[in-house]
Amino acid sequence: MDRLQRLIPALIWTALYAGIALYALDDYMEWGSNGFILGAATVPVVLRADAGQKRSLRYFYAALACCLLAWIIPAKTMLFATLVLALCFLADSFFGKINTLPMMAMMLMAPVFQYVTNIFTFPIRLHLTRLAGGILQLAGRDVTSEGNMLMLNGTEFSVDPACMGLSMMITALLCGIAAIGIAQRKTGKSLPIYLLLAWMAFILLLNTGSNLFRIVLLVQFHILPDNIMHDVMGIFCLGLYVLVPVFYLAPRLVNRFGKVPAERPVHPPHPRYMVLQAHLSLAACIFLLAYKTTLPREIIFATKAPTIEGYAVTPLKDEVTKLEHEGALVYIKKIKDCYYTDHHPTICWQGSGFAFKKVKEEKIGGISMFASTLEKGAERLYTAWWYDNGSLQTASQFEWRWNALTTRSRFALVNVTAASKEALIAEIGRISKGRAVQRTMGLE
Repeated sequence: MDRLQRLIPALIWTALYAGIALYALDDYMEWGSNGFILGAATVPVVLRADAGQKRSLRYFYAALACCLLAWIIPAKTMLFATLVLALCFLADSFFGKINTLPMMAMMLMAPVFQYVTNIFTFPIRLHLTRLAGGILQLAGRDVTSEGNMLMLNGTEFSVDPACMGLSMMITALLCGIAAIGIAQRKTGKSLPIYLLLAWMAFILLLNTGSNLFRIVLLVQFHILPDNIMHDVMGIFCLGLYVLVPVFYLAPRLVNRFGKVPAERPVHPPHPRYMVLQAHLSLAACIFLLAYKTTLPREIIFATKAPTIEGYAVTPLKDEVTKLEHEGALVYIKKIKDCYYTDHHPTICWQGSGFAFKKVKEEKIGGISMFASTLEKGAERLYTAWWYDNGSLQTASQFEWRWNALTTRSRFALVNVTAASKEALIAEIGRISKGRAVQRTMGLE
């Protein structure tokens, strides 16, 4: 009966937070994605609660701080993180002090991690392509690599974000969390947070190695994307090179380095009325944040189109400026701050039906940038992009974000597209000479 009395209010609060999530995050969350479904299944597997330590306020303070931060950084990822911490506070209040793994699993369900996988792994994919080409050459295969492409006997193999090996990064991490959770449940031991983070980093390395072997096998056995074995090979490599080591090593890691929680002196829990007030105040703050998040977003247009000689300049919404010049197309997309996502070309152009081929990092006109061929049927274009604040030009996500954070300067993503590689190089030189970025950013 006591268990039922605790369960009913917990379900009511859970339904409240689920309603807020559906109301405010329906267009943000990918409810049917593998990451969300697997994450939801992982949480009950790894959840452990210390019934002797009830009504802790640790997650209340964390959720409240995250909620306040979300008012400053109006991103739906912050609202999602606040809801996750609120659910952890709920579990702490009704069932006892919970372990860290459920929070880690729920955080990985956020779509922002898929964005990070797709965008931040660009340099990794290029290195893996070169390394896979080198391995195949050592094996006697006549393979050449260019950017994210491998060529063997006239057939091109592309290492794209959609590749199952890279897109399974979240799956690998969630399986790693589940393996540790199962081992901790069996042994009664717990790993400290620094070892959990090291374990997650180890899984990332395993998954990267798994993807390398997958690329080698796909090229070696000439398995193209339209072949069902393309996906089967991804699952096989994930299982052999990631899941087998993870489920083998997890119990040994917990046995070796895990510790049985020390007996703690029993302190009287916070009064029920205090915890109830905390839940009510937190729910009210989250609801107001959700309401603010769902308000119609102001569509920002460039206040005044800059005058740039030789270009037809068109201001677009969200502070994007389009420049056109004799068949060349330039987009200068301002980024609000270092913690925002950007209008990445791989997302925008793929949304228009183009596929990225031969993506590589190179220097054109003294600027380090990514360059690629765009293909849609028989149509072929040449594109390049980099990050620019008027004085620093870089292709590195980490460099521009760190510079924006430390200098508080604002960056823009510059994307130049032309009908030929020669026209692209000429257009990049023209953009630099005309100081188009500085003019668009209002720096002169």
